[in-house]
Amino acid sequence: MKCRHNLERVELSQGVVLLQGWVILLDFVQQPTLQLHGRDPLGQPWTQTIAFNRDRLDVVDALELSPTLQRCGFFYYAAIPEGQVLELCMHTEGTQLTLHRWADPADAQRPESVLSPSRLRLYLRTWRYFWGRSWEMLRGGQWRGFKERAMRHTRSAWQVAKLTLKPGLDTPPETTPPWDCLVVDHDLGGGANQYRRHQLAQELLTQPGSRVALLTFSVLSLQYVVYRILPEQRQELVTHGTWPQLQTWLQHSRIAHIFYNNAVSFPQALPLVHALQAYCKQSPCRLTVAMHDYFPICPSQHLLQAEGRYCQLPDTVTCQNCLSRSDQAMVNLYRHHGIEAWRATWGQLLATADEVRIFDPSAQTTLQRAYPDLTLPFSLRPHHVAPLSTAEQDQLRAWQNKKKCPSGRIGIVGSITSACKGEQPVSDLVHAIALSGQPYEVVVLGECAAMPGLPLRSTGRYQASELTTLIVQHDIDVFFFSSVGPETFSYVLHELERYQLPIAAFELGAQSTFLARYPQGIRLDLKDSAQQVLQKLEPYLCSQSH
Repeated sequence: MKCRHNLERVELSQGVVLLQGWVILLDFVQQPTLQLHGRDPLGQPWTQTIAFNRDRLDVVDALELSPTLQRCGFFYYAAIPEGQVLELCMHTEGTQLTLHRWADPADAQRPESVLSPSRLRLYLRTWRYFWGRSWEMLRGGQWRGFKERAMRHTRSAWQVAKLTLKPGLDTPPETTPPWDCLVVDHDLGGGANQYRRHQLAQELLTQPGSRVALLTFSVLSLQYVVYRILPEQRQELVTHGTWPQLQTWLQHSRIAHIFYNNAVSFPQALPLVHALQAYCKQSPCRLTVAMHDYFPICPSQHLLQAEGRYCQLPDTVTCQNCLSRSDQAMVNLYRHHGIEAWRATWGQLLATADEVRIFDPSAQTTLQRAYPDLTLPFSLRPHHVAPLSTAEQDQLRAWQNKKKCPSGRIGIVGSITSACKGEQPVSDLVHAIALSGQPYEVVVLGECAAMPGLPLRSTGRYQASELTTLIVQHDIDVFFFSSVGPETFSYVLHELERYQLPIAAFELGAQSTFLARYPQGIRLDLKDSAQQVLQKLEPYLCSQSH
């Protein structure tokens, strides 16, 4: 068996495992199975299967292999059953290969000294991984956005280094001044982080000397972290540690306002909700809950079924069955709670809130369906999307005046690398175009999986300031917004509205709100086949319509 593999990250702490890497079998057609093996407290074996869920074109390029092997990567972040995790194995056609073995799983649960060997290994492995990814990008010719991504890798490695080598501060919270606000937010990127760094930071730091803290979870180091948020998007490390240590910090801190932004990826999500609710009931503390996704309704925060389709909020029996099978998003971290316990806990937090901040009216409708017995203090605050600059308007006008006929290009904006963002509809549309024989092409302004030999190309990551140039450069006729989950707000749709081009989207969530008011909106149904989607786009792609 000819096998190439690389485990880029292997972390285990406090009952949570993080695994990242890739595996390629060179002499087998069938993809192998990855499994995590362990023993429960009674000595009985348990197994967790790990999906290949990442395209690694950088790997197949470096090894000069067929692009058909690009889905060889995996990212696995999950709560493990009680007991011990023993080894990570690859299984194929009766053969087993151990990729990693934990010599003493209990070591991951013991507190470590600042310069312990395992902490130093984590520090060195982190830097090796991030520098390696930057080098792979260069070798793969991924020049667009390289500086930004390399800097992001460096910042991530530096963050882990600080949390690895620096102990949590010993200063008791009672000796520190009170916090004006504690913001609870993940650090995964995306719209929630963008909102926190820009609009929310401006809202909370209005007065000189305002003391605002950020409670987050570092997936890279598997630690809870508290920062002080400073002006100009700067952060100052306050403390970090395990969940019990952060609980102690929270209980002894003086906080005037808790702003729950998003806690997707926090391993102790429900204990956190309990702790926040208990704090606000015991202290004169204001509570705001922001709805950036539907995490308070389901661990699958985009409301996708196990099969990757919008669930449409069925009964809880159906939900529980789906939850037990699903690998969507972060479900592996939370499935052990059960849907009824999940909603009961979140319902208590929502009932305690002084404000439930929504960014589109559809979020209110969805929340009320999930919690029909609650009367919630909704506050509608749509996000702000900056208008085009004068230079961009001139560039757009010149392009429109020059454009004589359609190019046959369908634009898709964003990182189309997950089921929620529409991996499957995009793939289906590209194949439908190929079968039609029409000279149409899908251009992803962003990232997506490569489809060699098919009418698809992507630009790679880009800066927001480059979007207008990319649209003009690729001569886009019509946009396809491919998300299959209900958005609570879509920055992308509101950005595209500025170009006054036709936009097709599925009629659900915030997409439906947008389509109802946008004159050039093209309504799609989730049941539409790829051929039907293409038929709805085709009038804007061929000369007969102009």
